[in-house]
Amino acid sequence: MANVFRRLLFRRYERHLLRTREIDRVEGIALIDYHRNTPYFRETFRTALDIVKHKDPRRFNRIRRHIYYVMNFPIGYSGAGYIEHLKAYATSFFPPPSEANIPKSAIYYASTLVHEATHGLFYARGIPYNSKLRTRIEQICHEEEHRFLNHLGLTAESLAKLKNLRRFDAEAYQKQWSSTFFQRFRYTKREETQRSKQPARPEGT
Repeated sequence: MANVFRRLLFRRYERHLLRTREIDRVEGIALIDYHRNTPYFRETFRTALDIVKHKDPRRFNRIRRHIYYVMNFPIGYSGAGYIEHLKAYATSFFPPPSEANIPKSAIYYASTLVHEATHGLFYARGIPYNSKLRTRIEQICHEEEHRFLNHLGLTAESLAKLKNLRRFDAEAYQKQWSSTFFQRFRYTKREETQRSKQPARPEGT
């Protein structure tokens, strides 16, 4: 009963976010900003989607098929995730330190978009994310990220750093999978407090 209540409560909250926090649309994908005016959120994801579109059209088409929303709000341990019933990519977005850093940040988020769209593909094919399959699913999603990164023409050093950053970390996933709802909630609240200290920009900038 408690699980049902949490799902109903959270879905009501999701609907509120979608209704009140849409700030832009890119290629038909809605950008949903929890704080409405998070610095560089719009610019970073516009750039990220443009990178995928021009460097890897096949994976960009996957993103368009399986991601209808890019949602910026605290999500806990994982940093990003796929919300199946919304076809949404959710991320704990942390702005780059300046406008000059947007392209570098956008490459990172482009990679995670590829990752979560691959989750969407598995979901669309009816492949369950359960204890038997989830490790292999995550490995494949990270492999897809690495294949995408190969298309970007990065230097060998930059490519190696990004692949290391976006490698499959079994220990981190196990921590996420074994955590309780209340552990994730407390972590998310701490994260939300940290995000609230970020400076906001005036509307329209």
